[in-house]
Amino acid sequence: MMYKTIVVDDEKMIKRSISALIQSHSTGFTIVGEAKDGEEAFQLNEETAPHLIITDIRMPKMNGLSFIQKVKETNSKAKFIIISGYDKFEYAQTALRCGVVDFLLKPLKPDQFLQSLEKVREELEKEQEGAKSRSKWIWMVKSSAEQLAERVWLLEEKDSEAIIEDFHKEVFSHVDSPLLKNLYLDLLAHLKGELIKQNDSLTSFDAFNESEFSNEGEQMKLEVNNLCSRIMEEIKAARNIGHRNSILTAVKYIDTHFREESLSLQEVAGTIQMSPSYFSMEFKAEMGISYKQYITKLRINKAKELLNNPIYKTYEIAHSIGYGDYPHFTKTFKKYIGITPTQYRKRIGNS
Repeated sequence: MMYKTIVVDDEKMIKRSISALIQSHSTGFTIVGEAKDGEEAFQLNEETAPHLIITDIRMPKMNGLSFIQKVKETNSKAKFIIISGYDKFEYAQTALRCGVVDFLLKPLKPDQFLQSLEKVREELEKEQEGAKSRSKWIWMVKSSAEQLAERVWLLEEKDSEAIIEDFHKEVFSHVDSPLLKNLYLDLLAHLKGELIKQNDSLTSFDAFNESEFSNEGEQMKLEVNNLCSRIMEEIKAARNIGHRNSILTAVKYIDTHFREESLSLQEVAGTIQMSPSYFSMEFKAEMGISYKQYITKLRINKAKELLNNPIYKTYEIAHSIGYGDYPHFTKTFKKYIGITPTQYRKRIGNS
């Protein structure tokens, strides 16, 4: 990756020297613009969003330090190297307080300048790696919370424990204790959000308010398992479970036949001798979501699983999970996941 750079100085020779040094060495930077004063440079910053700004301190219209402070308001991640003809300690001190990477004096020494560029590049690469890592963990936390919420809502304790175990194994071997705790706290925050979506005011989930968290890895896992058990108890107590066995029989039937396009509410209700309207009401009361939402979730989750395998075309996946109409499948998938099946496949790296 080439990092975008702008050069700000009212001396043409300085700008030429900097440009020549950057272009004649493998620095990892490319100049995307030059400016002769702070105002012009700020406009250039707005247009190009550079990674690095090389600037003088004393310039017409706006001095370098004021310019840096203004840029940080809109481009907080930009790095700065100051090149100045004034060897004043106060300038260097203020520059360092502004987060400047280096303060170099004119005339520019090539070796010193190239070392400064290397320092900036290392900082940018570290930040980039950090951003990738954060993105990975956010995606994992969100995905695990969605799966866990579904299993908790369906009162599937063993499946819930398995999801927590998988989550723990993945994060425990890669992160230190402070980050591990933060990831578990994020998991709980997302879990609560997912349960509230399903809940429809059925219960207040008081268990979340009672939970305290350890700093030790295995203990964290145990505490999350215990919390999920308490939440399931809350859900059980809040539901009318008189028809639970009948509804669970219907759920098993749906789980077996959801890939059939012809599967209907009437057919499922008939398997437990209930009228469609009464079954629909009891199903929602027991499961916390409607029959349509439940079958759609099953189909979309199956689609996500199949999209992991590049041998299946997306339209084949649609047909295999009960969607004869491919555009309807795409629209439904995007509604639930936020992106199209094709975009999802690209994101997980199976395009």
